[in-house]
Amino acid sequence: MSKTKGNINDILSTATELYNKDQFLSTSQNLSDSQLKTIKKEIKDIAANKKGGLIQITKILKPLILPTAKRMMLESQLDLSKLNLKKNIVVYMPNHKSHLDEFILGFLFANKNMPIPITAAGENIFKSKTSTFVLKSYGAFKIRRDKYSVDEHYYRLLSSYLSASFMAGEQIMTFQEGTRPRDGKIGLFRKGLIGTIEMIFNNLKDNPELEIEDILFVPIAVNWSENPDEKKITANASSKAEETDLLKRFLNLKKTHSSRDIRGVYIGFGEPVSYNKFVAANNPDENDSYAIGIVNEVRSRVISMMPIYKEHLLHSSIQFLNKYNKRIKIEDFKQLLEVNQKILSDYNDKIKIIETDGFCVDGRLELMVKRDIIKFSEDKLSFEVLNPNLVDYYANHVTSLTEEK
Repeated sequence: MSKTKGNINDILSTATELYNKDQFLSTSQNLSDSQLKTIKKEIKDIAANKKGGLIQITKILKPLILPTAKRMMLESQLDLSKLNLKKNIVVYMPNHKSHLDEFILGFLFANKNMPIPITAAGENIFKSKTSTFVLKSYGAFKIRRDKYSVDEHYYRLLSSYLSASFMAGEQIMTFQEGTRPRDGKIGLFRKGLIGTIEMIFNNLKDNPELEIEDILFVPIAVNWSENPDEKKITANASSKAEETDLLKRFLNLKKTHSSRDIRGVYIGFGEPVSYNKFVAANNPDENDSYAIGIVNEVRSRVISMMPIYKEHLLHSSIQFLNKYNKRIKIEDFKQLLEVNQKILSDYNDKIKIIETDGFCVDGRLELMVKRDIIKFSEDKLSFEVLNPNLVDYYANHVTSLTEEK
């Protein structure tokens, strides 16, 4: 089969043809026209439908729509403009902090004049026609985690869509933690889609009409000084963290924890993992796949880039003192904060500490009072913690990095 054109109708037609040919199974059966029409409709329900005009308008209006984008810090170990998109399937693999990760990364790609990748997104966030339109317009496609490994029909639909997309030169972004970790740590990267992409690559690489030679897995470290989703993520475990007011957060309509409180977003691009080089240097698993080894290597590179915001260090100091005293003296807290920063600054593996513009310890404490995280004593010489879950969320990020580095 020849290379697919990049528009959505051509991708859907090619994906339907791939499903019909059943290239992923040893047996196949031609479908009727009516059945093919149904298959195409099902693939369309999964597929992204990027709107270039909307993306460009958003690029212009980003200071109004997502003011946090103005406070983004980018560090890159590779030149994104030099990625060979014709000869490589490019897989961006960020860690996952917020439902706005995809949008902040999308702004970055747009600013660098890079193609917006298609992005795997849980079906649960496609809550309405409006949210579905917005998400698909920015490149999100639906993925059903509950069906992915157990429903053969769904797996064939998804595999056919991804294969057609790669043939059309699409890049993909996938958050391999699977969800936003609720404990603040860097979660394990699951193999999930990576195994599917590996299989698709092995099916396509010998096609003489395509130029695909390798897969490049690009590690991306994402960190927020304040997570826009923190209230949902740090709620009681029985609540659903995925139920988020995505559009309100995207459009900056929240009444509390406004974007003004989010002083920084860190984006780090690491050196890609070449599938061919990884295969040459490593042994496969019992399923003759390299997916698990690759996701572990990518995660390791994400962690090596990940910084700590001083806001997180502040929470870490509070967490430590709160274990021993219900009421924390501000003098003790400030001294411990200085000691912790010095220890991390002298750390062998050099964890980067970012101090955002205008950072002030007293100002952060005042903000924590405003957001009902802590409560000052009457003399304002001490405070008590009202929301230990939220304190632990940011403190655990520090602990996670120090333990793994």
